[in-house]
Amino acid sequence: MGIALVSIILAWTAFVLGASLSFLNFYLSFLRYPFHRLRGFPKESFRYASGIPLFGSIFLGLALLGLHSQPGVLPVAIALAVIDTGGVVWIAGAMVYILIHLLVYGKNDG
Repeated sequence: MGIALVSIILAWTAFVLGASLSFLNFYLSFLRYPFHRLRGFPKESFRYASGIPLFGSIFLGLALLGLHSQPGVLPVAIALAVIDTGGVVWIAGAMVYILIHLLVYGKNDG
């Protein structure tokens, strides 16, 4: 087994792991509560569960180092990074939102 094959296998493994973590974070952020309510459970019985921040985006980025020449991988990785609520894109978006909020409304009273 050559070095190239091993690097491709590692890249696909990182891609699948990153995609799984991105989907998990999306599920925990947006889908878990509606599914909880659809199953007939009361609001009071819902318990928040945190996702796994940054690792989905990190694994996707590492995977792109080895898979950048594969057709269709880049757009899928970007879409996965966008839905990863614990990822780099959402952290950067939150920082931009906070900065704009501070510039528009002034000092935060919290």
